[in-house]
Amino acid sequence: MIPYYDRYCPACNTPQPTLPGMMPKKTESKKNVWIAVVLSFLITGLGQFYLGARRRAVAFFGGTLLMGAVLSYVLTQDQIMGFGVVMAVISAIDAYQLAMK
Repeated sequence: MIPYYDRYCPACNTPQPTLPGMMPKKTESKKNVWIAVVLSFLITGLGQFYLGARRRAVAFFGGTLLMGAVLSYVLTQDQIMGFGVVMAVISAIDAYQLAMK
């Protein structure tokens, strides 16, 4: 259930119709796309956090941290760093797509 005062669905960011006679409380806040991308590349998930997708940010950060810990038993330090870079790039692409919605 989406609150009537939200302009966008919090899950998928789809614009919602407004009810006649009721103005939404929340206004559009334009976040800078490139700030989100850079933040997400520097720290995996930080761009999603900046854009307001808190659960997605925790999933990216926690998932990367957990997988890095698990992979540390199997891979070398250089390979784990490569995995971190790959996850940072994936997180930056996701932040870009999220910001463009």
